[in-house]
Amino acid sequence: MHPAADIALAIGLIVIDVIAPLIAFAFGLDAAGYQMFDPAADNSSVSLTRPFAYVAVVGGIVLVSALLLFMARAIFSVGAQVLAGLVLVLVAVIGMNDADRNTHPQPAPTSPSINPGALCRSGGDNSECGGS
Repeated sequence: MHPAADIALAIGLIVIDVIAPLIAFAFGLDAAGYQMFDPAADNSSVSLTRPFAYVAVVGGIVLVSALLLFMARAIFSVGAQVLAGLVLVLVAVIGMNDADRNTHPQPAPTSPSINPGALCRSGGDNSECGGS
């Protein structure tokens, strides 16, 4: 493939790589039950795991397209697609991890994990420590 055509293809695919995940994220929000155009809707319980999973699928498709471009010897396009695909998958994994952490928060500790007597205010003698 001619280098100019390869660069033009890479730019066009990058534009698609920006638009497709946004559309996939919007479809994922809809599938998760998020009501975008209802101002009275309570969307606080909607998990973002599904929309980020849709973005991960788009990232996988981008990486597969890089393989096809590699077979067509479009080197610039391959580099752009691999970079875009890895960024999409990374963003999706981080987003799913954050959404899962927000959905399942860690419980607060029930007992203090440190000795209350060890909480000294200024590092002086024992009279300044809370438990003495």
